[in-house]
Amino acid sequence: VNVLAHGLLQLGHGLKEHVERTKGQLRELGGRLSAHNSSLGRLLRQAREAQERGERLRGSVRELEGRGRQLLNLSEALRQRLEEVAADKDAIQGRLERLEGRVRLALQARPAGNQSARDLGALQTRSGTPGAAAGKSDEGPECLGTSGAVGGDQPQESGGVLGAAGAPSRESRIVRASRSCGAHLALPSQSLMDAQNLRIEELLQKIKQQQYKLDKQNLQIKSLQSKVNLLIPLHHNKTQSPKWKINLKKSLNLTNQSQNGSVEPVQTQKLPEGCHQLFLAGQHSSGVFQVQPAGSQPFKVYCDMTAEGGWTVIQRRMDGSVDFDQLWDAYKNGFGDLRANIMSLISGDFWLGLEKIHHLVQEGKYNLLIELEDWEGNSQMVQFVFSLGGESTAYTLNLVGPLTGELENAIGEFRQLPFSTRDRDHDLKADTNCAKHLSGGWWFSTCGHANLNGKYFRSIPRQRHERKQGIFWKTWKGRYYPLKSTIMKIQPAALEAEP
Repeated sequence: VNVLAHGLLQLGHGLKEHVERTKGQLRELGGRLSAHNSSLGRLLRQAREAQERGERLRGSVRELEGRGRQLLNLSEALRQRLEEVAADKDAIQGRLERLEGRVRLALQARPAGNQSARDLGALQTRSGTPGAAAGKSDEGPECLGTSGAVGGDQPQESGGVLGAAGAPSRESRIVRASRSCGAHLALPSQSLMDAQNLRIEELLQKIKQQQYKLDKQNLQIKSLQSKVNLLIPLHHNKTQSPKWKINLKKSLNLTNQSQNGSVEPVQTQKLPEGCHQLFLAGQHSSGVFQVQPAGSQPFKVYCDMTAEGGWTVIQRRMDGSVDFDQLWDAYKNGFGDLRANIMSLISGDFWLGLEKIHHLVQEGKYNLLIELEDWEGNSQMVQFVFSLGGESTAYTLNLVGPLTGELENAIGEFRQLPFSTRDRDHDLKADTNCAKHLSGGWWFSTCGHANLNGKYFRSIPRQRHERKQGIFWKTWKGRYYPLKSTIMKIQPAALEAEP
C-alpha cells in the first residue's frame, strides 16, 4: 500500500507539472493570437482606409474629367467666337478696300470743269476783273459755248497771254470768256467742285470709321486669345471653380458689350502691389512675379494662386538648403533661394524680408496663413489677422483678429510681439536671448511656444537639447518634435471682388 501510495503521489506531481507547463504554453499561444489579431485588425483598418482613399481618388479623377470636358467646351466656344471675329475683320477689310477703290475712281473721274474753274478764278484775280457783277441770264447758252471752247484741247503756251506765233493763248480766251459771261460760268463750276469735295470728305470719314472698327476688332481678338491661353494653366492648377466660371462669363459678356461701345486707348499699367492684385488682373498661375507696394521699390515675390485668390509667400522651409540662423540685417532684407526660376524656388528655402513684408501689409489688415507638415505626411494649418510695424517697432507682430484653422494658438496670449535675432534681443524673457538659445529669428514671447525659423533636421535628433532648436509648433507634435516643412503666406483680410 505504501509503495502504491508513493507511486500515486509521484504520478500526481508529474501530472501537476505537466498541467502547469501546458497552461504556460496556452497563455503564450493566447498572447501570440492576440498580437496577430491586433495586427490583423490594423491591416483591415489600413485596407479600409486605402479603399476609401481609392474611392476618393476615383471621385477626384471623375471630377477632373468633368472639369476637363467643361474646359474643352469653353475653349471650343472661345475658338468659335475667335473665328467669327476674324470673319468680321475680313468683311470689314473688304468693305474698306471697296471704299478706297470708289474714292480713287471718284478722284480720277473729276470733270475737267473743276480745273478750268480754278484757272478762271486765278486769272480773274490776276487781271482784276470782277466776274460776278456783269453776268446776265440770257447769256447762258453763249457762256456754255464759250466754256466749251475754253475747255478745248488747244495747248496753253508758256509765254504769257499771247503764244509764240501771236495767236491768242488759252489764258487770253479764258479772260475774254470771263469778261463776257461773268459769274454765270464760275458759280456752277464752283458748286460742282464743292459737291465733289463734300463727297470726298464723307468717304474719308467712312474710311476712318472702318479703320476704327478694325482697331476695335483687333483688340477684341487679342483679348480672346489671352483668355484662351489662360484656360490651359487654369486646368493644370485645378482652379476651375464655379466662381471662376461665373467670372469668365462676365468677362465674355463685357467683351460682347464692348463691340457696340467705345475702345479706350491702351495705357501702360504700373506694377501690382501684391499677389492678390495680380490675381484680380487675370494671372491665375503660381510663380515668381515682380510687385511694387506703395512707397517701396519693386521686388520679386512668389505668388501662390488658388481658386479664391492670390497669396504672397513670405517664408518656406522645405529641404534645409538655407541656414536660418541669420543676423538682423539678413532677416530685414531677406535671404534664400528666391529667383525667377520657379522650379528652383519650389525646392528651396527662403525668407522674404521683414521690410518687404512691412511694405506689403502697411495699407491695412492682412491674413497670415501658416501650413505645417510632419514627417509622417500629416499637415495642419492656422490662420489669423495681423498687422506688422516698421523697423522702429522692431517689426512688432500685432494680432488683431481671432485664430482660425485646425491648430491651436502657439504664438502665446501676447497680442504684440517684436521680432528678435541673436544680435537684436527683443523677446519678452528678460534673462534669456531666445533667438540665440533656440536658433533663428522669430517673434518670441518666452522662448517655448513656437519657432518656425529654427534649425532644419532631416531626421529627429536623439539629444533633447538639439531637438529644442528645431522647427516646432508647441500645440501640435509638442515642444521637441522638429517639423518637416512650413509655409507662411499672406493675403488682404478684406478681399476685393474679382472683376
